[in-house]
Amino acid sequence: MQFKSTLAAAGLAFCLASLFPSAANAAPIDPKQSQIKATFKQFNVPVAGEFRKFSGNIEFNATKPELTKASVTVQTDSYDLGDPLYNKEVAKPDWFDSKKHPNSSLTITSVKPATGGAYTAVGELTLRGVKKGLQFPVKISSKGNAHVFTGQARVKRFDFGVGADGDWGDETLVANEVVIDFKLTTVGK
Repeated sequence: MQFKSTLAAAGLAFCLASLFPSAANAAPIDPKQSQIKATFKQFNVPVAGEFRKFSGNIEFNATKPELTKASVTVQTDSYDLGDPLYNKEVAKPDWFDSKKHPNSSLTITSVKPATGGAYTAVGELTLRGVKKGLQFPVKISSKGNAHVFTGQARVKRFDFGVGADGDWGDETLVANEVVIDFKLTTVGK
C-alpha cells in the first residue's frame, strides 16, 4: 500500500507542480473550481491522487490565446492518495522530499494552436529542484468572465529523481510515467 501512495504522490507532483507564469493582467486560479490529479501505475494498476493545495495566475486574452502565460505552484505535501499513511510516505525524501522541496512549479511561456480548437502549452516544470522543459495539450473555454484550462501532461518521475532509487527504481513495481490531469479555472473579474 505504501508503494501506491508513494507513486501516486510522485506522479501527481510532477504533473501538477506548475502550469503558468504570472503577469500584471493575470487572473488568479480559483482552487475551489480547479483540480490537479496525478496518476501512476503500481504493479500495472492505475493509482490516482490529487494535490489539495495549489495556487497560481493565468494571463489570457481570448482574442490572442497564443499569448497565454501562467504560473502554478503546488505544495508537494498536499498530495492526497486517500490514506494518511500513503500521503506521509510520498512526502518522504525518496519521493517528493517535501521538507527540502515544499513546492513544485510549472511555468507556461506560450501556447501554440493545435488541431480541433486545442493548443499546445510550452513551459517548464520544476520538481525536487530539477527543471525540465514540458509541452502538453490544453483546451481553453470561457464561462462568463472566468476561463477554464484543461489538459493532460505526461512526465517521467526518474527525470526528477522521484522514487528513482532502491526498490522504487524498479519500473515493474511503479511505472516511470506519471499522467497529470488538470482543470484550472480563473477567478472572473
